[in-house]
Amino acid sequence: MTDISQFTIPAVILMGLAFGAGPCNITCLPYLGPVFLQGEGMRSSWRILLPFTLGRLTGYTSLGLIAGLAGQLLVDWLQSSLAGWILGLAAIAVGVRLLVAKSNNNACHTTQQPQQTIQFHTSPTQQMTKKALMPGALFFMGVGMALNPCVPLATVLAAAATGGSMLMGLSLGLGFGVGAVILPTLFFGILIAHFGTELRNNLGQWKHHIEKFSGSLLILLGLATTAGWIQP
Repeated sequence: MTDISQFTIPAVILMGLAFGAGPCNITCLPYLGPVFLQGEGMRSSWRILLPFTLGRLTGYTSLGLIAGLAGQLLVDWLQSSLAGWILGLAAIAVGVRLLVAKSNNNACHTTQQPQQTIQFHTSPTQQMTKKALMPGALFFMGVGMALNPCVPLATVLAAAATGGSMLMGLSLGLGFGVGAVILPTLFFGILIAHFGTELRNNLGQWKHHIEKFSGSLLILLGLATTAGWIQP
């Protein structure tokens, strides 16, 4: 069993790298792209990528662990609609968060009237809740992305199920997850973050429309995912 794991773990990391270099970026782009249109920039992109990547790693590792224990039961579970619901609801939560942030920014702007200035403020509790919502929703978006079956992942889970070991399943799932998140993290953290910043800088007069469009697009995408019309 030890020799098999030493051979298989590097193989699944390479499988994860191959998956992350192509299909993963295409799959993640509709869900993460609208978030990066908010113009966070490369220096702040970790606030988006960290919870999302941790969610994906958690999902892959959990799948490998369960596969080592449950085998065929996991395959049947993946074919259900639960994974789509997790991803879809998380996408809706992120979209709502973007729209709420947009409306609050407008409300907090100073409204000038003759001889009078009116300012709107939110309570510290509301601010903490809003700050906590985005990382949590991004985390579950990453989990939902990981739980959607693909051919490379199915191969890894089959190997974990065949091994029949909880530790081996965990190692295979984590290995595939590490390989799968490396290139997308670089892609979104550098290229997409830079593109989103440049787009907002060059289309400054349209930034409010971009923010509304991003939030609305994520909500529609989340609804379509939960309904089963879109399968990442």
